[in-house]
Order: sequence, then structure tokens, then C-alpha cells
Amino acid sequence: MTINFNSVLDVRHEDSPIPTIRTKEALDALPSGEILKVITSKESTINNIRTLVANNQFTLLQELKNEEGFVFLIQK
Repeated sequence: MTINFNSVLDVRHEDSPIPTIRTKEALDALPSGEILKVITSKESTINNIRTLVANNQFTLLQELKNEEGFVFLIQK
């Protein structure tokens, strides 16, 4: 299933906690219902992003690892 996204946040070269902070800022800036694609290369960021989604009014639509890195599709 292909999910269309509205915005992309590439934090592959950022160290923790910057990817999580930037993800929260990007999601806060999106209108409700829109989807953010987050790309990271750091395994340490995975649980932080999962926690961010779980503790806020966001929905994790997809999480996968591919040639880009770790990819999250998050709906606001």
C-alpha cells in the first residue's frame, strides 16, 4: 500500500535528540490530517519517535527500513 505524504523531514545526519525535536516541530507546523515522512539513519532515534507519536495526538501510519534509512510516516 502506498501512502502519500505532504512533507518530508530528512534528519539522517542529525544526532539525538535533534531528530525528535525537529520531528515534533514539523508535525506541529502541519495542518491536522496531513502526513509527514521522517527519514533517519540513527537507530537511537527509532524509540524516541515512537514515544513522541504515542505521547501526542499523532498516528504512526508506517515504519520501515529501506535504502533511505529508517522511514516513518506520521499523520497529525
